[in-house]
Amino acid sequence: MQGTNLAARSDIRIIAIYAVIGIMFLVGIGISIFVAAPLKVGLKHFMLRSADMDTNLDNLMYPFRTNYKNIVWVTFVKNLYIGLWSLLGFVPMVIGLWKFGLAEKIAELLPLVQNDSVSAAMSLSAISSGVLILTIIFMIPAFIKELQYSMVEYILAENPNMPRAKAIGKSKEMMVGNKWGYVKLTFSFLGWQFLANTACCIGNFLLAPYIEQTFAQMYLEISGQGKDYSGYDYQNPFVDFRNM
Repeated sequence: MQGTNLAARSDIRIIAIYAVIGIMFLVGIGISIFVAAPLKVGLKHFMLRSADMDTNLDNLMYPFRTNYKNIVWVTFVKNLYIGLWSLLGFVPMVIGLWKFGLAEKIAELLPLVQNDSVSAAMSLSAISSGVLILTIIFMIPAFIKELQYSMVEYILAENPNMPRAKAIGKSKEMMVGNKWGYVKLTFSFLGWQFLANTACCIGNFLLAPYIEQTFAQMYLEISGQGKDYSGYDYQNPFVDFRNM
């Protein structure tokens, strides 16, 4: 009888732990959708306004003072689209487990690898590398969608009432011919980010605003607003992003 009670208590504790984890997961999703996403739009608004020398911190709260519901909805749909496209990355693993029995093969190889079998180690490495390469290939559509939708937050920062389809469509239109420039601009900061992380991440607090402002300048340039940003001339991708 006592053993039954202990087992019941253990089951209750396990259920309680899973319930807490589930609640925390849902709270995290809620914060991401209703707080973090609008704040990201607010950050873009702040950076765009700072280009006109308006650096008021109230600009960060811009989404909460305008069409908050529309901003939440548009950013949610954008992230949902990217998330759904990202599911393609699981296709190689699912096919491998279901069609080719990778789980059984890996289970057979692991004991051999532990016994220092070179052939088993090479086979396991080949399987892992193959799955990784196929996963990256299947993720390419998600990367492309991420690039296509990269201007959505900037568009909402200037037009908070713009409908979902129009905002996403405008972002896709703006990124035609500019995707590679966006990628090059992103990779141009890798060296600085490495140096920033070596300083116990303190450097990121100084580098992050510079990166955000640079991408804001890119948006202003490709949106054709006719502003002069020659101060960012580094004979690389700062002046005319459309010709990269």
